[in-house]
Amino acid sequence: MLSDKKLASIQKSLGADVLEELNGCAVIDLDSAIASAAGAIKEAEDQLEANPQYQELKASLKACSEGLREVKKFQNAKIQYSLHLLEEKGKQ
Repeated sequence: MLSDKKLASIQKSLGADVLEELNGCAVIDLDSAIASAAGAIKEAEDQLEANPQYQELKASLKACSEGLREVKKFQNAKIQYSLHLLEEKGKQ
């Protein structure tokens, strides 16, 4: 169930016309609307992935953030192992 705040945000995003349309739908039509919306998202994602400029930016970001990923991987492993040792020693 959606919180009142989240529901209000969704309703604002959709606008009155779409809300009216969806409120008038039968269950089968709502299922169709969900499938259609999911398909539209997938299509937009596929178009983005096919965009060469996006691929270049994605590769550049990956290269730029490699150091952060390595630090996070190492430090998270250190945290997890330290927590493991604390548990073994009865500290947690």
